[in-house]
Amino acid sequence: MVAMQNPTWSWTPTARTLSGCTRTCSRISGRTQKPAGISRAQELDPLSGLVTAMGGQFLLHAGMTDEAITRLREAIELDPKSRVAHSFAASAYIQKGLFEEAIAEAGAACALTPANTQPAALKAYANARLGKWADARHALEKLLELSKNRYVPPFNIALVYMGFDEHGEALTWLERGLEKRDPRMAFLKVEPKWKQLRANPRYTRLLCRLNF
Repeated sequence: MVAMQNPTWSWTPTARTLSGCTRTCSRISGRTQKPAGISRAQELDPLSGLVTAMGGQFLLHAGMTDEAITRLREAIELDPKSRVAHSFAASAYIQKGLFEEAIAEAGAACALTPANTQPAALKAYANARLGKWADARHALEKLLELSKNRYVPPFNIALVYMGFDEHGEALTWLERGLEKRDPRMAFLKVEPKWKQLRANPRYTRLLCRLNF
């Protein structure tokens, strides 16, 4: 099955899986009940920090920010060395407007996996929102320089530009993410940090090309 209206696109297996998660989050966004799959997964493996962290991210994308933060704190208690849990917690704290906490969690994730650019992007976004322009801009420049020599997910660079409210640059990098088949593009519709772009025709066209 071709998931894209753009004939040059084909989903990778990872992106297909993430796309399914996105559609589920879209359906339940704004509701008060927890998705059954989250509770079931944790029942099957209650001591898994990764499962708990994934549940927290799912809740965040479903619009349940407070519940997501609670779940992600549990995930970090279960596995303090989980880069995933710390990164997802940073994302949830950003959505709550707790930027200092987001910076701390993103920093912890960076320390655990320095080569991963997602926590660096989250930290830069939070710094920009907090008004620490020099720190955020320095991080952006490092990501752009790094992208000249190795793959950096365009989704991550777009996120930093959103921290500066530079919507045009953010959309340019999201469009590049589509071209590069960045699996994170599967979260475009449900990631709350793109909310300010939703009335922009370029954003709408991206969703159409993703068949969302």
